Amino acid sequence: MTMINKILSILYKDFKIEMSQSHLFFSVALYVVSSIYIVYISFQPVGILNSEHWVSIFWIIILFSSISSVSKSFFQESSNRNYYYYYVLSPDELIFSKLIYNFIFILFVSFLTFAVFTFFLGNYIISLPFFFSLLFIGALSISNCLTLIAAVAHQVKNNSSLISILSFPVIIPIFLLLIKLSKVSSTEFSWILVQDDIYLLILLNIILVSLTKFLFGFLWRN
Repeated sequence: MTMINKILSILYKDFKIEMSQSHLFFSVALYVVSSIYIVYISFQPVGILNSEHWVSIFWIIILFSSISSVSKSFFQESSNRNYYYYYVLSPDELIFSKLIYNFIFILFVSFLTFAVFTFFLGNYIISLPFFFSLLFIGALSISNCLTLIAAVAHQVKNNSSLISILSFPVIIPIFLLLIKLSKVSSTEFSWILVQDDIYLLILLNIILVSLTKFLFGFLWRN
Protein backbone atom coordinates (compact mmCIF):
# COMPACT_ATOMS: atom_id res chain seq x y z
CA MET A 1 0.00 0.00 0.00
CA THR A 2 1.15 3.53 -0.71
CA MET A 3 1.47 6.17 1.98
CA ILE A 4 -1.75 7.89 0.88
CA ASN A 5 -3.70 4.62 0.97
CA LYS A 6 -2.46 3.85 4.47
CA ILE A 7 -3.38 7.33 5.70
CA LEU A 8 -6.84 6.98 4.17
CA SER A 9 -7.24 3.57 5.83
CA ILE A 10 -6.44 5.01 9.27
CA LEU A 11 -8.80 7.92 8.64
CA TYR A 12 -11.56 5.52 7.63
CA LYS A 13 -10.97 3.47 10.79
CA ASP A 14 -11.05 6.54 13.06
CA PHE A 15 -14.22 7.94 11.52
CA LYS A 16 -15.88 4.52 11.55
CA ILE A 17 -15.14 4.17 15.28
CA GLU A 18 -16.48 7.66 15.94
CA MET A 19 -19.64 7.03 13.93
CA SER A 20 -20.30 3.75 15.71
CA GLN A 21 -19.76 5.16 19.22
CA SER A 22 -20.49 8.89 18.79
CA HIS A 23 -19.30 9.62 22.35
CA LEU A 24 -16.88 12.33 21.29
CA PHE A 25 -19.27 14.00 18.85
CA PHE A 26 -22.16 14.24 21.31
CA SER A 27 -19.97 15.32 24.24
CA VAL A 28 -18.37 18.13 22.20
CA ALA A 29 -21.74 19.17 20.71
CA LEU A 30 -23.29 19.26 24.20
CA TYR A 31 -20.38 21.35 25.50
CA VAL A 32 -20.66 23.82 22.60
CA VAL A 33 -24.44 24.26 22.86
CA SER A 34 -24.52 24.50 26.66
CA SER A 35 -21.59 26.96 26.79
CA ILE A 36 -23.15 29.23 24.18
CA TYR A 37 -26.53 29.09 25.91
CA ILE A 38 -24.88 30.17 29.19
CA VAL A 39 -23.25 33.07 27.31
CA TYR A 40 -26.64 33.94 25.81
CA ILE A 41 -28.25 34.04 29.27
CA SER A 42 -25.34 36.02 30.73
CA PHE A 43 -25.54 38.75 28.09
CA GLN A 44 -29.22 39.48 28.45
CA PRO A 45 -30.85 41.85 27.68
CA VAL A 46 -30.02 41.86 23.98
CA GLY A 47 -27.54 44.57 23.02
CA ILE A 48 -24.99 44.10 25.81
CA LEU A 49 -22.85 41.80 23.66
CA ASN A 50 -20.58 43.51 21.14
CA SER A 51 -18.42 42.19 18.31
CA GLU A 52 -15.25 41.98 20.44
CA HIS A 53 -17.04 39.91 23.09
CA TRP A 54 -18.53 37.71 20.36
CA VAL A 55 -15.18 36.98 18.72
CA SER A 56 -13.29 36.34 21.99
CA ILE A 57 -15.89 33.99 23.45
CA PHE A 58 -16.20 32.18 20.12
CA TRP A 59 -12.53 31.21 20.04
CA ILE A 60 -12.41 30.40 23.77
CA ILE A 61 -15.17 27.82 23.30
CA ILE A 62 -13.35 26.34 20.30
CA LEU A 63 -10.12 26.17 22.34
CA PHE A 64 -11.56 24.03 25.14
CA SER A 65 -13.68 21.85 22.88
CA SER A 66 -10.61 21.18 20.69
CA ILE A 67 -8.44 20.12 23.63
CA SER A 68 -11.03 17.60 24.78
CA SER A 69 -11.55 16.20 21.27
CA VAL A 70 -7.92 15.95 20.12
CA SER A 71 -6.89 14.02 23.25
CA LYS A 72 -9.17 11.17 22.20
CA SER A 73 -7.39 10.64 18.88
CA PHE A 74 -4.46 8.88 20.58
CA PHE A 75 -6.00 7.72 23.85
CA GLN A 76 -8.68 5.68 22.11
CA GLU A 77 -5.98 3.44 20.64
CA SER A 78 -5.35 0.20 22.53
CA SER A 79 -1.83 -1.04 23.23
CA ASN A 80 -2.32 -4.02 20.90
CA ARG A 81 -3.40 -1.69 18.09
CA ASN A 82 -0.34 0.49 18.70
CA TYR A 83 1.92 -2.55 18.35
CA TYR A 84 0.18 -3.37 15.09
CA TYR A 85 0.69 0.18 13.83
CA TYR A 86 4.37 -0.03 14.77
CA TYR A 87 4.95 -2.86 12.31
CA VAL A 88 2.73 -1.79 9.41
CA LEU A 89 2.96 2.03 9.47
CA SER A 90 5.76 4.55 9.34
CA PRO A 91 5.77 7.43 11.87
CA ASP A 92 4.82 9.89 9.10
CA GLU A 93 1.84 7.82 8.01
CA LEU A 94 0.42 7.58 11.52
CA ILE A 95 0.99 11.18 12.60
CA PHE A 96 -0.33 12.68 9.36
CA SER A 97 -3.46 10.53 9.56
CA LYS A 98 -4.04 11.86 13.10
CA LEU A 99 -3.33 15.43 11.95
CA ILE A 100 -5.88 15.17 9.15
CA TYR A 101 -8.48 13.51 11.38
CA ASN A 102 -8.11 16.18 14.07
CA PHE A 103 -8.19 18.95 11.47
CA ILE A 104 -11.47 17.68 9.99
CA PHE A 105 -13.05 17.25 13.41
CA ILE A 106 -11.93 20.68 14.68
CA LEU A 107 -13.12 22.31 11.45
CA PHE A 108 -16.52 20.67 11.96
CA VAL A 109 -16.60 21.90 15.59
CA SER A 110 -15.71 25.42 14.41
CA PHE A 111 -18.59 25.57 11.93
CA LEU A 112 -20.95 24.01 14.49
CA THR A 113 -19.92 26.68 17.01
CA PHE A 114 -20.46 29.42 14.43
CA ALA A 115 -23.93 28.09 13.58
CA VAL A 116 -25.02 27.87 17.24
CA PHE A 117 -23.44 31.26 17.98
CA THR A 118 -25.37 32.84 15.13
CA PHE A 119 -28.62 31.23 16.28
CA PHE A 120 -28.37 32.42 19.90
CA LEU A 121 -26.21 35.53 19.74
CA GLY A 122 -26.57 36.82 16.19
CA ASN A 123 -23.86 37.30 13.60
CA TYR A 124 -21.36 40.13 14.11
CA ILE A 125 -19.13 39.08 11.20
CA ILE A 126 -19.23 41.34 8.16
CA SER A 127 -16.57 39.67 6.00
CA LEU A 128 -17.79 36.05 6.03
CA PRO A 129 -15.38 34.70 3.35
CA PHE A 130 -12.38 35.96 5.33
CA PHE A 131 -13.83 34.65 8.62
CA PHE A 132 -14.46 31.21 7.11
CA SER A 133 -10.89 31.15 5.83
CA LEU A 134 -9.81 31.93 9.41
CA LEU A 135 -11.81 28.94 10.63
CA PHE A 136 -9.90 26.79 8.13
CA ILE A 137 -6.50 28.19 9.15
CA GLY A 138 -7.48 28.06 12.83
CA ALA A 139 -8.51 24.40 12.63
CA LEU A 140 -5.23 23.59 10.90
CA SER A 141 -3.20 25.50 13.51
CA ILE A 142 -4.99 23.88 16.45
CA SER A 143 -4.63 20.43 14.92
CA ASN A 144 -0.91 20.94 14.28
CA CYS A 145 -0.32 22.11 17.84
CA LEU A 146 -2.49 19.69 19.81
CA THR A 147 -1.75 16.53 17.81
CA LEU A 148 1.95 16.61 18.66
CA ILE A 149 1.24 17.39 22.31
CA ALA A 150 -1.34 14.57 22.46
CA ALA A 151 1.29 12.20 21.07
CA VAL A 152 3.75 13.30 23.77
CA ALA A 153 1.14 12.91 26.52
CA HIS A 154 0.21 9.48 25.18
CA GLN A 155 3.78 8.30 25.82
CA VAL A 156 3.63 9.44 29.46
CA LYS A 157 1.35 6.71 30.81
CA ASN A 158 -1.59 8.04 28.76
CA ASN A 159 -1.68 11.15 30.95
CA SER A 160 -4.34 13.25 29.20
CA SER A 161 -4.01 16.06 31.76
CA LEU A 162 -0.61 16.84 30.26
CA ILE A 163 -2.29 18.00 27.07
CA SER A 164 -3.82 21.00 28.83
CA ILE A 165 -0.60 21.80 30.69
CA LEU A 166 1.71 21.55 27.68
CA SER A 167 -0.60 23.02 25.06
CA PHE A 168 -1.42 26.40 26.59
CA PRO A 169 2.04 28.02 26.26
CA VAL A 170 2.09 27.03 22.58
CA ILE A 171 -1.52 27.53 21.57
CA ILE A 172 -2.29 30.82 23.35
CA PRO A 173 -0.24 32.94 20.87
CA ILE A 174 -2.10 31.23 18.01
CA PHE A 175 -5.46 32.04 19.55
CA LEU A 176 -4.47 35.63 20.21
CA LEU A 177 -3.67 35.97 16.50
CA LEU A 178 -6.96 34.33 15.52
CA ILE A 179 -8.93 36.63 17.82
CA LYS A 180 -7.12 39.69 16.48
CA LEU A 181 -7.80 38.68 12.87
CA SER A 182 -11.43 37.80 13.64
CA LYS A 183 -12.01 41.29 15.02
CA VAL A 184 -10.95 42.64 11.63
CA SER A 185 -13.57 40.42 9.96
CA SER A 186 -16.25 42.11 12.08
CA THR A 187 -15.41 45.43 10.38
CA GLU A 188 -14.74 46.38 6.79
CA PHE A 189 -12.06 43.98 5.59
CA SER A 190 -8.68 45.24 4.41
CA TRP A 191 -5.83 42.95 3.41
CA ILE A 192 -3.26 45.53 4.53
CA LEU A 193 -4.50 45.18 8.12
CA VAL A 194 -4.15 41.41 8.25
CA GLN A 195 -1.35 40.36 5.89
CA ASP A 196 1.45 40.34 8.50
CA ASP A 197 -0.60 38.27 10.94
CA ILE A 198 -1.69 35.85 8.20
CA TYR A 199 1.93 35.31 7.15
CA LEU A 200 2.86 34.75 10.80
CA LEU A 201 0.11 32.13 11.19
CA ILE A 202 1.29 30.35 8.05
CA LEU A 203 4.88 30.40 9.33
CA LEU A 204 3.78 28.98 12.70
CA ASN A 205 1.95 26.16 10.91
CA ILE A 206 5.02 25.31 8.84
CA ILE A 207 7.14 25.21 12.01
CA LEU A 208 4.59 23.07 13.87
CA VAL A 209 4.24 20.57 11.01
CA SER A 210 8.03 20.31 10.73
CA LEU A 211 8.41 19.77 14.49
CA THR A 212 5.62 17.19 14.48
CA LYS A 213 7.23 15.23 11.64
CA PHE A 214 10.68 15.41 13.25
CA LEU A 215 9.79 14.71 16.89
CA PHE A 216 7.15 12.05 16.39
CA GLY A 217 9.75 9.76 14.83
CA PHE A 218 11.65 9.70 18.15
CA LEU A 219 8.43 9.16 20.12
CA TRP A 220 7.39 6.34 17.80
CA ARG A 221 10.67 4.46 18.17
CA ASN A 222 10.38 4.66 21.96
